[in-house]
Amino acid sequence: MKAYKVKGTTDEVTDCELCGKAELKGTVVLATLDADGNEDGGLCYFGTSCAAKAAGWTVQEVNAGVKAAKDEYRERQRAERDAMWAAQSKFLADWYLEHYGTADLHEAAKRAGMSTVRLSGEAIRAYREVQRAAEAAELEPAALVDESAEEPVAIDVPAISCPTLAEPGNIHFMTAHCVDCNAYRMAKMDVDTVESWYRSGHFSQDEYEAYMHAWATSAYRYTAGGWAVEPTIPKVIEIVAAIRRHASIAAPAVLAA
Repeated sequence: MKAYKVKGTTDEVTDCELCGKAELKGTVVLATLDADGNEDGGLCYFGTSCAAKAAGWTVQEVNAGVKAAKDEYRERQRAERDAMWAAQSKFLADWYLEHYGTADLHEAAKRAGMSTVRLSGEAIRAYREVQRAAEAAELEPAALVDESAEEPVAIDVPAISCPTLAEPGNIHFMTAHCVDCNAYRMAKMDVDTVESWYRSGHFSQDEYEAYMHAWATSAYRYTAGGWAVEPTIPKVIEIVAAIRRHASIAAPAVLAA
């Protein structure tokens, strides 16, 4: 009998590979293991009962394996999010210290004579530039593109791109990062609320930057700082357009300080 490890469940494959039953709500994903108990790269998709039959387990053991896989995935996501947040926080503190002689955002904002929103926006943009430079350095020389010659990125966003949101009363979970659903949420939030959800890991970096740009260009603002600069990342541009649509912002403000 083959050895397996439960990897989780999926609704992308709905046919059981053991009994052939089709149009299931979802399937259990099992990874095949080699003689040493290591994953060998193979994946199988079974209904719950067939997963138990194939692996020689009980249905309860399959369900326990699914729960453990989901818990492991959530923990891995949390660890990655914490690592990203720690790296960003360290960069921002170092940036404030280098430019204003203090690692504290509020004290740095006082010394700079600007709001914390504007100063943090400038620091985050500096962090983004460092990330982009690091990513570009990993590319092959032939793959590098002269950004100065690039045309502005145009993203076509449909009126309602999410079928779930199109149904009254339905919306994806925040951490699913559905463009339309989270844009709908953010369109109803203020800056402090969005930043709080971003810092807790519920909104992504792209979602946060999109909201801040949409906010900075939605009216005459003298604290917008770097957030008024047009984004160039396609995902951010897409989210900005969705936020503006849900917030009924016809066009960005001409002046954003």
